[in-house]
Parts: sequence; C-alpha cells; structure tokens
Amino acid sequence: MTPKQWAVATDTYNNRLEEKNRANGLETVKKNPQALLRKLGEIEVLVMNRVAKSDFKSRSGSETFWRRHCHAIELIKAEPGRKNSGYNHRRGFCADGAKQVSKNEPPPPWPQPPGIFSEGKHFHPRAFLETVKQIYEQVFLRPSGESPALEQEAFATMLLDRSTTLESGTVLFKLYEELEIDETTPDALLTMHNGAKHLRIEYLQEHWATS
Repeated sequence: MTPKQWAVATDTYNNRLEEKNRANGLETVKKNPQALLRKLGEIEVLVMNRVAKSDFKSRSGSETFWRRHCHAIELIKAEPGRKNSGYNHRRGFCADGAKQVSKNEPPPPWPQPPGIFSEGKHFHPRAFLETVKQIYEQVFLRPSGESPALEQEAFATMLLDRSTTLESGTVLFKLYEELEIDETTPDALLTMHNGAKHLRIEYLQEHWATS
C-alpha cells in the first residue's frame, strides 16, 4: 500500500470504529496511520530476520504461526512482475530511500517525500531544501485547510527534531552521520555545530526573520 492508501484505509477504519463504539456508548481512540506504519516497519524487520535464518519457532516450540505469517508477507513483498516497484521493500531501507535501521541514531520517520534519501545511504540536500520551501508555502503562505499528507507530516517531524536556530537567526539541520551527502552540494551550505555537520536552511532563516 502507498502512504495515501494507508491514510484512506485508516480513516475508513476509524469511522467504522467510531460508529461501533457510539452504538455501545464507548469513547473512540482513533488510530494514527503513522503509528500503524511504524509498527508495520518493526514487524517487517522481525519477519525478514526469521525468514533469513529459517527460524519459525515460537516460545511454545511450534512453527505454525511464524511459518504462515512469514510466508504470507514474503508473497506480498516479492509479487511477480513487480520486482522493481518502489513499494516492494528492499533490505535495509524503505521505499522512500531512507535508512530503515541505524546503530547510532533514530532513522528518519517514514514515509519521507521522494528524492531526499536514496538506497539507505545517500542524503540529497537540494531535494531536502526544496521540500522545506514547498511545505512552508503550503502550510503558512497558501494554507488549504486540508490535513497534511503522511510524507509532509513525517518530513515536518524530522525537520523539527533535528533543526536548531542560532542567536544570529541561522537555521541549521543536523545531518545524519551514516549518510553520504550529495557531492553537488555547495560547501557554503554545510557547517559544523557542536561537533556535528549541519545543513544551512537559508529559506527558513529569511522567512522566519520577516514573519
């Protein structure tokens, strides 16, 4: 399923759950598609590890449960005729190109807008900065009132978590240590701050200063 399909399916589920709970006099805690996707990512890693090791044994000693579910997921992942599909998950990184797991820091929240990450190894600053501009304009300059797409929500979460505003007004984004930076990135956009490499976000510096 694509991120948009996840959002639609989650909304449908929440509506039905709300109707059922209302009939029974119960309150409804709506499911968040981001939370469901994160959980799916955790389960997918677990399944891939079991398949790779041929380890289907549960705590009870039975292999019935894990064999059935691991093989079901494998059929979806390796759907015939769609081996090159962007939504068939590749080992180690997600369909958005972002790293799936990291030893040193949390990976980017999924799903990220296209073009920012690739192969779980590369970060593309130009695509990142262009996305910053697009989302800022959609949210603050030309708001539509619609709920943000999953990609926008995930990107905004990453941006806020890893950004720092200096007293001078300079806005910096902390780069991921394990990712290679696009070689075409101008040196003037890169700087060191607190011992870590950062990317200057000049667009936000300009607009936040005038807002």
